[in-house]
Amino acid sequence: MHESQASGTSTRHPIVVPSRSDPLLRTMTEPVGGPLGKHTAPGSVNPGFFTVERVLVLMTAVSAIIAVMTKSHCRTSGWTTPDQYSTVCWSVFPNSFVDDKLGSLFPFFSQGSPFEHSVVAGWIAGITVTLTQGAGDGALRQLAFFDLNAGLVAVAWIVTVIVVARTAGRRIWDAAIVAASPLLILVAYVSWDFWAAALVSLALYLFARRRTLLAGAVLGVASMAASYPILIVLALVFLGIRAGRVTKMLEMFAAALIAWLLVLAPVMAINPGAFPDHVKTLWAAAPSESSLYGGYNLVAGRLGWPAMDVSTTNTAAAVLLVLLILGLVAFALYTPQPPRVAQLAFVAAAGFVVLSKNTEPWHAVWILPLVALALPRWRPVLLWQAAVITHFIALLLFRSKVLGNISSQHAIDTPYFLLAALIAGLATSSLIGLTIREMMNPDHDVVRSGGVEDPQGGDLLGPPTDPQGSLVDGMAAPANGADVDPLQTGGRG
Repeated sequence: MHESQASGTSTRHPIVVPSRSDPLLRTMTEPVGGPLGKHTAPGSVNPGFFTVERVLVLMTAVSAIIAVMTKSHCRTSGWTTPDQYSTVCWSVFPNSFVDDKLGSLFPFFSQGSPFEHSVVAGWIAGITVTLTQGAGDGALRQLAFFDLNAGLVAVAWIVTVIVVARTAGRRIWDAAIVAASPLLILVAYVSWDFWAAALVSLALYLFARRRTLLAGAVLGVASMAASYPILIVLALVFLGIRAGRVTKMLEMFAAALIAWLLVLAPVMAINPGAFPDHVKTLWAAAPSESSLYGGYNLVAGRLGWPAMDVSTTNTAAAVLLVLLILGLVAFALYTPQPPRVAQLAFVAAAGFVVLSKNTEPWHAVWILPLVALALPRWRPVLLWQAAVITHFIALLLFRSKVLGNISSQHAIDTPYFLLAALIAGLATSSLIGLTIREMMNPDHDVVRSGGVEDPQGGDLLGPPTDPQGSLVDGMAAPANGADVDPLQTGGRG
């Protein structure tokens, strides 16, 4: 079925099969029989039980189990320094349990809580530690706390894959980039940062289904899990200016602000000084080793150059952030064709990861679902993940030497860590560059091939032509010209 976009009706496109369309996957499938045959019809042929969505869920479940196995040494031997670094099984969860006194202090609500992570992470940590009260004391409860948080992240991982698949339109298999991610296998259970990625993915799904106010509210909650969703909200406002939907986007912005305040309100009511102190701590913190500024300081320390103090670092980071926002404005308003929502959201999030003074290698989980929607090209995405994984391992081995003072057999020195961090930063910047190239020249964009409009465009593409609202699973159907969601319209892979 293909109806004219000029007629104002939705255009249905066939499901894209990666083994046919992606050069890397086409080559990799040769040992197992080659790409899917040309006489098959994904989206039309009923495969029985193994629909695309169920296969993706199975892939994610397997990946989540393997991810637990990567932490098996620490789960059996405990999270001790330098062992947890040299064996690359370090995680924020068990260390925060001890360092932040989670057994006795509820983050942000208890006076004197040293918890330094986000407010959403504080909520999750406080609730999960309460649920582990019956697990015993000491190491037993610490292990239970890790396992419970890892289990919740695994659930969020599965939900994120489903959401990305349903947001990708005809390219539902692109969600496999998240489902079978080597990066997530190694770092999904390292911190609470994946919750921000899950919330942003849900927000883009809602935005694509014209639930704009609800999408804004979810982005507001996500902004209390990490800072980068604020840039995504701004990016959507900029796209709304170009599309003539300023009022709608400002309503979304207001919904985000209200949701942000609602998450924060209980903290401010019970312990008013906690959040201001949290912000002051972040502002006064030294840059991370993996950031541009921390990396410079490591080099400066070796060469005898003057280091960047915290004030200089904050100023430089703020200036670069303003330049990033100005870049988002330029891309949103002045590219030959309006950028896709996922493209501009990815540039915003990835730019933040590169420029933030607090960046860590596991923050790459923030941009992984956005990569699947913005730049679904397996070769550069896998190379980028390999670079980030190398950076993560190098950081832990570097900390083995710094914190544990152990032999070089189980640690690395500063130059090797800096090289790994530089390669990861360049890899992320390369993905940003590829995305910008596709925004400037849409002919390179595999998502737009065949005349497809933005699958995540939502209200930016104009009001639905069907006055009845053409509901799909209780959600409004995609806008004029956008992909019909095969997962929701009976499509099968």
